[in-house]
Amino acid sequence: MATFWPVWRINASANQAEYEKEIEQLRRKAPIPSIWLFGKTGSGKSSIIRYLTGAESATIGEGYRPETKTSRRFDFPNSVEPLLSFIDTRGLGEAAYDPQVDIERFESSTQLMLVAVRVTDHALHNVIEPLRRIRKASPHRPVVLVLTCLHEATGSRDLTSGPDPFATQQKSQSENQLPEIPEGLQTLIDAKTKQFKGLYDVLVPIDLTQKEDGFADPDFGGLRLKQSILEYLPHAYRQALLTLNQTDRSESDRQKRARWQVLASSALAATAGAVPLPWVDIPVVLGLQTHLALRIAKIYEQDISPADWAVLTSAAGTRIALRLAVLETLKFVPFLGMAVGAAGSFAFTYALGMSWDWYFANMRGGKVLNIEKLKDVFAVQLKRGRELWKAP
Repeated sequence: MATFWPVWRINASANQAEYEKEIEQLRRKAPIPSIWLFGKTGSGKSSIIRYLTGAESATIGEGYRPETKTSRRFDFPNSVEPLLSFIDTRGLGEAAYDPQVDIERFESSTQLMLVAVRVTDHALHNVIEPLRRIRKASPHRPVVLVLTCLHEATGSRDLTSGPDPFATQQKSQSENQLPEIPEGLQTLIDAKTKQFKGLYDVLVPIDLTQKEDGFADPDFGGLRLKQSILEYLPHAYRQALLTLNQTDRSESDRQKRARWQVLASSALAATAGAVPLPWVDIPVVLGLQTHLALRIAKIYEQDISPADWAVLTSAAGTRIALRLAVLETLKFVPFLGMAVGAAGSFAFTYALGMSWDWYFANMRGGKVLNIEKLKDVFAVQLKRGRELWKAP
């Protein structure tokens, strides 16, 4: 196994187009989750992406690319190995919008719609009518209605301070009643519920603000939104998204980007690992893992020398080879093999990526690296990867 990764390193670095072609074939077999963001400019769509991914506004803005004349796509963390894709409808409500082009383009490629609406916005005809046509064209695609900017309707009260009045699922019979929702806000929510009747599956009120705005919880309602989205994602991407904004906020930008890449590659590896044909996915998984090492090294501005490859592969190479062989043998058992293959590919790729993150971060810091310590890091992260896969 240790000799395989250098070969894949050469192929991945010398023929990026071939690597991207293989990944694209994998994506056609198991599409990356794509979320259609629908709402006016200023309705909070970028804040939703920022909360879900942990990416800064500047990163989000720079990552958009045109998709149609009235839409744009943001692939996170990158367009080659995205963990999530967001389709943003632009200019909605500001001019006449005919959704037909977007309906034809996104009918089969988006798995979920997030409709963002400011709770105090009353001019919603140009949102509701296109949404009605979209809903009719794809009635089985889930729609989450996200009511944003709640603080605009609460007066002097900080709704984010204290228990969440919308978190009814967290209340038990032995607990006190949750605080009441301010009357003015409840009236607006009731009005939106009536206006959008039949056009959504779940309604989630949120209030995502900046720290400098002074509210007790700048991520108010974010967890409820995340849980609603997780219900509709494939397992591999669900497990990766669970951890996206659970990282230490003190992490550097490099650490964040490296961890995003680890999660994206792990989810793709799990998708490849679920391929029911024995031995077919091994080259794809190895290619993903090699490309992951190259990306992490680039993030930390480090070159990978032959000596580095020897260290990286010796930490887990033999173990990975043996376990991949076992997983492939299990694929002869219907259904069980697919589940085990996906779980194993996710956990192994996660452990490798986090180990390489540790390695290159320490290399950049000028620290003396210890192979035994790297092996310990891999063992800990392999356990963590398995726990992530099993997380509810």
